[in-house]
Amino acid sequence: MTDMVGTLPQRVTDSEVRAPITLSRSPSHHPGHAMRVPGLPEQAHALRGRLTAVVPYSVTDTVLTLASELFNNAVTHSRSGDEGGEVVVAVNRLPGRIQVKVVDQGPRDAGASSPHLRPVDPGREGGLGLRLVDAEASRWGTFHDGNRTTVWFELDLPHAQA
Repeated sequence: MTDMVGTLPQRVTDSEVRAPITLSRSPSHHPGHAMRVPGLPEQAHALRGRLTAVVPYSVTDTVLTLASELFNNAVTHSRSGDEGGEVVVAVNRLPGRIQVKVVDQGPRDAGASSPHLRPVDPGREGGLGLRLVDAEASRWGTFHDGNRTTVWFELDLPHAQA
């Protein structure tokens, strides 16, 4: 694969790369947005730019913070951070909430554990990303589909935007 530094995330439309969780499909469901982002730490900035354009203003800061944490986790802990790797990020506006899914290319090691909250260890660097998601998101979880791992979160919207 060619050098991906400086490229913009690509819009993803095919079902092969969509995150594998069930979505609400009510008549008021707004179409979502999905993008492939090269699995490079410096691509977090491009990701935040794209997310800013598609999420409601009232939740922008929280979405950017949580999505950035999950993107960085994917790059750090999965094959998405290997050469040629990528992360798929999908945003869906559902009735009363925003759902963000970060899909990586699965763990580097066969024996790796699923994403989970770690005990707080003041002597360890990092390890607080999912704690932040747990504290700020209305709901969150993980899903495994073949070699892919999805970490998702939802934020409830203020009543005026629901």
